[in-house]
Amino acid sequence: MLALVTGATGFVGANVVEALNQAGWQVRALHRRSSSLAALRGLAFEPVIGDVTEVDSLLSVMAGCDAVFHVAGVTADYWDQNTERLHAVNVQGTRNVVEAALATRVKRLVHTSSQAALGLPNKNDTQPMDETHRYNLPPETYPYGYSKHLAELEVQSAVTRGLHAIIVNPTVVLGPRDVTLTNSQIIQEVQRGRVPLVPPGGINVVDAIDLGRGHLLALDKGGAGERYLLAGHNLSNLDLTRRIAKILAVRPPRGTIPRLLIRPLSASLDGANRLSPRRLPLSGDVLRFGSRFSYADNRKAVRELGFTVTPLEKTLERAVAWLREVNAL
Repeated sequence: MLALVTGATGFVGANVVEALNQAGWQVRALHRRSSSLAALRGLAFEPVIGDVTEVDSLLSVMAGCDAVFHVAGVTADYWDQNTERLHAVNVQGTRNVVEAALATRVKRLVHTSSQAALGLPNKNDTQPMDETHRYNLPPETYPYGYSKHLAELEVQSAVTRGLHAIIVNPTVVLGPRDVTLTNSQIIQEVQRGRVPLVPPGGINVVDAIDLGRGHLLALDKGGAGERYLLAGHNLSNLDLTRRIAKILAVRPPRGTIPRLLIRPLSASLDGANRLSPRRLPLSGDVLRFGSRFSYADNRKAVRELGFTVTPLEKTLERAVAWLREVNAL
């Protein structure tokens, strides 16, 4: 069996390739000519040059594939991203992928979306979001999330035309092969003592290896047009950073930023970012959104796909071990 993985050189894509290797699949790893293959170290794959923004390059690499995993996307900056590039890669790129899949008669396609495509919970709402949550933010407020929402609409359109496509929505991913430190930067920051206080919200953390396997479960068992939250553990930002500090044997964060200070601090950061010639490491939007509880309910994926979740401590220990292995800690 042959699978094409777009975005194979990224954090999630590389873990999908590893899961495919373990399941005995042959893999075509689509990447741009300029992309580093570091995340794929030790894996078996056929490298193919292409770009999701160039539809002609997709038709040739999909020929003969039994499945496509569309993982490629712009994720570098959730809050202050060039919206034209977000649309070109995340929306138009997804349109190109599903059109090529229809044209080449691919049997099944798994589209990697994001929890961000569901929008955000209301302030102070600790109820986990599930797959029925509707995107609820203006495009300019959360451009990344909006682009992933629009990408899902492209997939659903292709489903109505006969493509057996399944959508998976990962939460915050931690684990090996995060060569660009997409999410692992928080581990570095805790180790360096740069996180004295954290926003008073929370997130859901999913293990990168669980996520890779979850993609295969979605391929095998997912219904056409269905979306599945591939989520792990819900916990507060303070709980997460303190657990990381314990594994690293460093001083933990002292506590959370008082909620009464979130609005004025966010406004100050917005002003500082407007005046700064370089983007600061923290923005008002990051602080505001980090103060919400972006919890997720994985029961549908567990029930329908057989998705399983690694204990949180093991996930964090594995993430730390990998960072040490690549001398990032």
